[in-house]
Amino acid sequence: MEKKYAIFTALIITLIIAGNYLFFYDFDSGREIVVVGRVMDGDTVELDDGRKIRLLNINTPEKGRAFSDEAFDFLKTLEGNSVELDAEGVDRYGRTLGRIYSDKYINLEIVRLGLAHKYLVDEKELGDFIKAEEEAIGNGWGIWQRSEFYGCLNVEINKYEEYVLIKDNCGLNFGGWNLKDESTKIYKMDNVREKEFKIYSAKKDDKDGEYYWGRGEAWNDDKDSIFITDANGLIVYYDSYGY
Repeated sequence: MEKKYAIFTALIITLIIAGNYLFFYDFDSGREIVVVGRVMDGDTVELDDGRKIRLLNINTPEKGRAFSDEAFDFLKTLEGNSVELDAEGVDRYGRTLGRIYSDKYINLEIVRLGLAHKYLVDEKELGDFIKAEEEAIGNGWGIWQRSEFYGCLNVEINKYEEYVLIKDNCGLNFGGWNLKDESTKIYKMDNVREKEFKIYSAKKDDKDGEYYWGRGEAWNDDKDSIFITDANGLIVYYDSYGY
C-alpha cells in the first residue's frame, strides 16, 4: 500500500513539474515566460531564477558613461514583471544571450530610444535595427545628442592598416574626449595636441601626430562603427561601414 502511495505521489510531482513547464513556455512563439528579478546594467538583467541575460544585438554605455543611467532606468521598469525570453546561446561570461519581449521588443526599443547602438546584429534583424538607430540619430535622442563641436572633425578609418586619421577643423581641446568602435573598448584622447593626427590600434609609444590605442586590432574588415564623444559624452562624430 505504501509503495503504491509513493508511486502515486511521484507521479503527481512529475505532473506538477511538467504542468509548470507547460505554463511557462509559449509554444506558439517558442519563447519562455520569465520574471525579471533585477537589472544589472543597461543591457543585462538577472531573472528571478538566477539566470543572467545579456541582451542581443545592442551595446549600451558602460556604467559611469553618459546615458548609462538612462538605459539602466529603462530596463528597471521591467523588474518584477513577466516577459518573454528568446534565448540564443551563452557568452564567455556565462550569461544567456537573448531577446526580451514585453509589450514591445525590448532590445530594439532600447536602440530606437537612443539608449544603445546596434552591435553584432543577426542578418535577419539587421534592417529593423538600422531603421531604429536611424530614427534615434535623426531625433538626436540619448547617445545621439549632438555636441556643440559636431561637424568639427574629418575622419578616415584605414581598417587594414588599423589606424584612424583625424583632422580637427575647429582648434579643439580633446581633454575628456573618447573614441570607440562598436565594442566597449575606449581610447581616451586626453593627450592629443595636433590638428591632424593618427590613432593606431597597435601598442607602441606615442610620438608627434601618432597615438597608439594598445589593443592590437580594433577595426573589423567587414563592418564596424566609430564614435567620438566630447567631455560631456555628447556625440561629435559617428560613422559606420559595411551596413
